[in-house]
Amino acid sequence: MLSVLLAMLSLGAVAQPPVQLDPFTQATAGMPACPVVEPRLYSPDQMRTEAHARAERGTRCALEGTCEPGGAYKRDGEINEQVRADIAADKRFADTSVWVTTSRKWVTLKGCVRTKTQEKALVELTRHQAYVERVFDELTMKH
Repeated sequence: MLSVLLAMLSLGAVAQPPVQLDPFTQATAGMPACPVVEPRLYSPDQMRTEAHARAERGTRCALEGTCEPGGAYKRDGEINEQVRADIAADKRFADTSVWVTTSRKWVTLKGCVRTKTQEKALVELTRHQAYVERVFDELTMKH
């Protein structure tokens, strides 16, 4: 067994930890019963595949003139933080638990809300943020 482990180590077969590529944060924590949302993590192989696809997307949008210099992912951190801050500052959402992630100006909202009105308001607030191109609503209602 030890010889197999040593052979694996010498070949560089040490497991690498998963990688988080996109900005991800919790905006509100007002529903303790809401299941915690975890960020999407990529294995090293998945990360290389995803990095290749992202580079292709960035090159294509730059050549087509449909994205700003720096690519489609350039503002993701800024967008994610602005959405998080605006949700956290809005008292209508104090009793929700919402997580935000952004990838190429597409924002995904996950977590729990108490009413359909809160859900719609969260989506609308997010949709009207600067640079946001698309909003994915993956919120669930809990009472």
